[in-house]
Amino acid sequence: MRFYRIEATILSDVEIPRRRTEDFYPFADTMQSFSQSFYLKSDKKDYVFAINTGSNNTMRFGAIINEHSDINKVLDKYMKLCGFKVEYDFIEEQVFDSLRVNLRMADGADFINDDEELAKGFGILPLFENRYGNGLNYGESIIEAKSHEQIVKEAQTHLYSDSFLPEIDRIYAGKSLKRPIGHPVHYLVRTRSEETRNELSRSLISALYENGRIFNKRYTYIDFYSDSNFNENDLEALYRSCGGGVVIVRYHSGDTKANGPFARNNRNGIEKICEIAKMFYQSVLTVFWINIDSVKTRDFFLENLTSMPIVEITEDMADSERAKVYLTEKAKECKIKADNKLFNNLKDGNSYHIAELNRWFDEWYTDKLHTVVYSQYKDVKTAKAEIVKSAPKGNAATELREMIGLNSAKEVIENAVNFFKMQKLYSEKGLNVNRPSMHMIFTGNPGTAKTTVARLFAQIMKDNGLLTKGDLYEVGRADIVGQFVGSTAPLVKKFFKMAKGSVLFIDEAYSLVDDRNGLYGDEAINTIVQEMENNRDDLVVIFAGYPDKMEEFLNKNPGLRSRIAFHINFDDYSTDELIDIADLMIKRTGFEFDEEAHKKLNRVFDTARENDDFGNGRYVRNLIELSTLKQASRLAKSDIDNLTDAEMRTITEADIAAPILSNEDNEFSAVIGF
Repeated sequence: MRFYRIEATILSDVEIPRRRTEDFYPFADTMQSFSQSFYLKSDKKDYVFAINTGSNNTMRFGAIINEHSDINKVLDKYMKLCGFKVEYDFIEEQVFDSLRVNLRMADGADFINDDEELAKGFGILPLFENRYGNGLNYGESIIEAKSHEQIVKEAQTHLYSDSFLPEIDRIYAGKSLKRPIGHPVHYLVRTRSEETRNELSRSLISALYENGRIFNKRYTYIDFYSDSNFNENDLEALYRSCGGGVVIVRYHSGDTKANGPFARNNRNGIEKICEIAKMFYQSVLTVFWINIDSVKTRDFFLENLTSMPIVEITEDMADSERAKVYLTEKAKECKIKADNKLFNNLKDGNSYHIAELNRWFDEWYTDKLHTVVYSQYKDVKTAKAEIVKSAPKGNAATELREMIGLNSAKEVIENAVNFFKMQKLYSEKGLNVNRPSMHMIFTGNPGTAKTTVARLFAQIMKDNGLLTKGDLYEVGRADIVGQFVGSTAPLVKKFFKMAKGSVLFIDEAYSLVDDRNGLYGDEAINTIVQEMENNRDDLVVIFAGYPDKMEEFLNKNPGLRSRIAFHINFDDYSTDELIDIADLMIKRTGFEFDEEAHKKLNRVFDTARENDDFGNGRYVRNLIELSTLKQASRLAKSDIDNLTDAEMRTITEADIAAPILSNEDNEFSAVIGF
């Protein structure tokens, strides 16, 4: 249905009374009866009502009309029933919120009997009563008219042309209809940038409207999150109000997970929306939007939209040349000349998402704005500059920040470094402070980057003047536990002496716990505690191991736990993070995965993560090695002389080879497709 606001001058020989005059309320009663009579004559499909009266015999009207009705014909019939000859000042389609305001104004002036009863008759009472329903967060807008040429230009400029323009060609190739007769397809839009999403959606809806594929200028968007808990009746009422128009479902969460607190809500919410979309699929066109990286969510939507034909539109990836053109055009729009600094991050052979390019542009533009356009502010530091100034310095700190995942580890490391920097500053200012204990414990499963983070932490401490050497010495039980009585303590002291000014990393520290008290492991632990205290000024000890076993280790010596300042838990990588790691590793080798290979990686990692012997990053590294070997074997059997560069660089679905874990069986192999 569509909602209108109309202003008209009454040309008939009749005096239109102003509100609060003696003649107004009899006039209002008469108009109310006209509206009700017209409603019944239209089989309760169309309703026109007076809102208020103005000077010079003007009146303002509202209208709710059926998706297939012609507003001009509806108004002609209504005015004829009222006995009015009119001249229209404007006829404007409006959003639902404006309709609600107009209905309440009309109810207050007695032009209608009961605004809520009317809303109930059209099946939109839930929306009328509550702007957000029960957790249903929606907004509305009116289509911005765009020409075919403008749509094409914007798509090419803003990097969503590859899959979008073929659909635009199909829309404009069809015969323009006077009224929509159903929807041949609906849409799934996948972008990373919200700006791209909004531009693409507006262009798509404009093209559909211009070619008679939708009848409403008004379109509605629903913001949907993993923990959204909305009422199905509210959603159904919203869709009913959008008959002849478009609903955009904007899903803001990432992939649906098999586990996690919002997993069930995730799936339930998607199932609800898909069910309602299918219910109204001929009268309401739905555009589903999800993040381009949410592969599992995409598949789950498609599984629940089986009866609806879906055209998928995705954001483009720009090579370095196309990215340069895009950044240049953005600079031109802002009336600032592009320079080499704007292109510093671009590298030949790489591809870029628009969100990434926009972030770089915003940083460059901000700098230009306060150093060139408004040069009087060139000495004012940006918030980022202040953060960078206070953040841990050096290449190691940058490398840590750029590592995939490890959010809690990054946060604790940065807090620890900042804490030690402040202690040093206090000392330099003459304040009497004791150097705090800097020792740490790392807990987590194998392959979660504990050793890598320890190495980077050592270098960060050196770069910031908190350790004199900044090397990493890695030891285990075999290195520090002697073969005979009295040999263990000297070994421990030897490694502490070597690690002076650096980090001593004791891996699988729980292995020092002996089955019986008084053995060599106990001697090692007691000596470690003593040396930790003796070397607290210029040495950091990091204990690493499985979470459950490390608790037993800490309980072994009462002084051990009190000397550990920071505890970092390294969570297992999620499937999304593992895919990001795989993409990074394969990119460094000069190869890349195709789309089908990514889908298989999802299945492989989902299954492998459930295995007790899963090795996280190590598993990914082994998979990469096996897959490149398998690809080489496949290509060796093909026509080598005619292989293209792209074929040699691409890892396909058939090449993905999952490393075998110790407790796998044939059933596991079948699950992941081998």
